[in-house]
Amino acid sequence: MTTLVVLGFYFVFSGDVLGQTSNEKQRIEIIGATVIERDPNISDASRLIGNVRLGLEDAVLTCDSAYRFDDGRFEVFRNVHITEGSGTEVFADYAVLDPEVEVVEISGEVRFMHEEFSIECPAMIYGLESKLVSYSQRAKIIEGDRVLFSDNGVYSSKTDRLYAGGEVEIRENNDLIISDSLAIDRNDKTLILFKTSTLKIEGAVIKCETGIYDGELEKGWFAGNASIEDDGGLLAGDSIVVSRANNEGTAWGNITVSGDYAKRMDGSDIVEGSSTSKVRVVNIEGEDTLKMNSRRLVREGDMLYNSGGVVFEQGTFSGQGDSLSWDRKSNEIWLLGEPVVWSDQDEMTGDTVKMILQENRPELMKLMGNANVLSPTNDSLDHQISGRNLDAIFRDGKLKKVDVKGNGMVVYYSVDDENNVSVNRATCAHISLVFTDGLVKRITLLNKPEGRFENMNDKLEEDVSVKARIAKPEI
Repeated sequence: MTTLVVLGFYFVFSGDVLGQTSNEKQRIEIIGATVIERDPNISDASRLIGNVRLGLEDAVLTCDSAYRFDDGRFEVFRNVHITEGSGTEVFADYAVLDPEVEVVEISGEVRFMHEEFSIECPAMIYGLESKLVSYSQRAKIIEGDRVLFSDNGVYSSKTDRLYAGGEVEIRENNDLIISDSLAIDRNDKTLILFKTSTLKIEGAVIKCETGIYDGELEKGWFAGNASIEDDGGLLAGDSIVVSRANNEGTAWGNITVSGDYAKRMDGSDIVEGSSTSKVRVVNIEGEDTLKMNSRRLVREGDMLYNSGGVVFEQGTFSGQGDSLSWDRKSNEIWLLGEPVVWSDQDEMTGDTVKMILQENRPELMKLMGNANVLSPTNDSLDHQISGRNLDAIFRDGKLKKVDVKGNGMVVYYSVDDENNVSVNRATCAHISLVFTDGLVKRITLLNKPEGRFENMNDKLEEDVSVKARIAKPEI
């Protein structure tokens, strides 16, 4: 038996819709079909054939044919098309409408469209009331120039938020984002990263295990072995905050910094940098502030490593070298690569420099290999003390005593007036110097000293060769 188009035939749904809290029941109306037939000998379902139209509250479903079962389920076939008043459309080959859960299970070249946003996948579930789309097979999501691929996800057309997981890949022009799990808020252009992710955005590479990125402000927070690297430099740490628009960054925990990045505040430390200067470290303890500049900075626990040219300064105490390591726990600093240290007007050099700090002030210092000290006599002359190794003792951050051991040599000037200058040249195995207010007050030659005292106004037996000073860098 067959029956022609039937109108006004209603079925009532009940139950939650993917978390729906409303108690209103979803009504489905058979708007029309070319043929509606039922044969109990063949099936316990009514069959709708040709131009099938179903009413779903504010939506209309059309298809080529459908079955309506006695338990209220609808099974629809071929050219399935759902349109809603909001403009949302769904295309598929097959779908099942279940009144118990008020959802549509859709499969077969599924395409969901909401405004400029579309989802293409083999199958999905769509909430009639909640407007939630969920998929568990590889999907392609398109919005403008952005294309997203993921293995599973949920999208709400009410909130315009997408949750995607399982080898997520986003491509937009030359940008690429790869993540295990993320969320996108289409309204405020916010990207939320839940698991291991890599972002390649406008020439920058950002890596993290979790984070939030504002696409409009180009600003984000990232954590879990987080880093950002671009042509300007590198900023890495346990967590970082980056503003690409302002070329600024902040890092916490075990950090690595080089180039343009970054500014870091962590307790009493500040690390900052710009495209025109080195990375800068400022450590504050009481009234004493220690500043360091370098091309690259790495912090691992209590260890701080600076490289690529290091300059530091604490009051009248300063220095430079190719690299520096600082054990923050023991306050021990090693300066390598043609190191130079200045204390007031005194200049000290050696192959390697080791320093012990107390409240950011120098307490002990060792110059190992080719040690040399220049201490001013007047505006044009420097006392010179050199040897194999040198030990220096400081008091209140000022040089107090120096011991030179091994192959010691001293060139010491005595200035009575402008026209009467004498030079004392001596060698011995051990030289001891005492300083007061930054000036040499006493020199003691120990262990078989040899030397002579001559007036510089007379013709000297040998030229007096004193090492030239190294220009002190600005910090």
